[in-house]
Amino acid sequence: MDTSLTLFSFAYIVILIVPGIIFKRFYFQGSFSGQFNSGLFADRIITSLFWGILVQLVSALTFSRFIDASYQDWRLMLQTLYRNIIENKLPNTTPEQLIIVLAYAVYSVTLAAICGALMYKIVRILELDLHFPAFRFLNYWHYYFRGEILKTSDFSLTNRNKVISTEVDLMLKDNDGKSNLFSGLLTQYTLNSKNELENIYLTGASRFSQTSNAIKIIPGDIFIVPFSTVQNMNIRYNYQVRQQRQVLKYIALSFSTLILVFAFGYPWFQELSMWRKIFSTFTLFMSWLFFSSLLMSFFPNFNGTHQLSRNAKYVNLGILIIMLIVSLYILQVSFL
Repeated sequence: MDTSLTLFSFAYIVILIVPGIIFKRFYFQGSFSGQFNSGLFADRIITSLFWGILVQLVSALTFSRFIDASYQDWRLMLQTLYRNIIENKLPNTTPEQLIIVLAYAVYSVTLAAICGALMYKIVRILELDLHFPAFRFLNYWHYYFRGEILKTSDFSLTNRNKVISTEVDLMLKDNDGKSNLFSGLLTQYTLNSKNELENIYLTGASRFSQTSNAIKIIPGDIFIVPFSTVQNMNIRYNYQVRQQRQVLKYIALSFSTLILVFAFGYPWFQELSMWRKIFSTFTLFMSWLFFSSLLMSFFPNFNGTHQLSRNAKYVNLGILIIMLIVSLYILQVSFL
């Protein structure tokens, strides 16, 4: 009996932790992917368990709509499964039930991945990590090298133009104890397992010669600098000069705000169940989010982080249409 309880508890924890791990894997991406493996093991387990519980709750509530299962059906199924494990019996399952269990497992993992990716997009597009330190990622070098640190409250710089490139001046020490000044365009950097700067990659690198008192171009395509040899670093941003279109910006912002108010208010005036109102509000909010991102991309001086490529605009438009269709389905809106 104790062994059965232990196995049941282990399986129960795994079912809760795995979606949380998937959620965090898709949330920490790009320049912040190293944060997925950072921190104490106990902290990673607790956060994975927390997000896993949330994902499983959403999965159970939404998946039950597809298979037309009620709360009592889930409760009875879990009680039967628990009783069979306690009595060292294999649950009596049909092939249809096994397919449903497999479909639910795939559904919960997929939902965890989607929620993690969407949460990352929301934080980055709305710049929550720049305005609220609680959302800020551990890779602070990204904010310095990409110029995003200028948008935080830590700096009072008023230049809001888009940073298109970053140049760095590095004072390096050699084996003889002498210092040399190198400059170049920052193209890439790497971090170690502790999210500390490890290497810096420069293109178009040059060196200041003290003997000739002139700048000499370093031949080669990529100049790799171990950060352990850097004594001092100076960062210079190159900005994109853009024409101001304030009136159109404010009109677009006002229009987007009206859509957001509609997304949060309209479902609650409909005669629908509580869960349909909640999920329709969520899908309408996601529709507004991708619509705003697509709308802002047409204003180069609105915000540098919203500059989308043509393919990214097509992806945003596709997700926007899908979210709208799902919203209309949940709201039971029909145009036929």
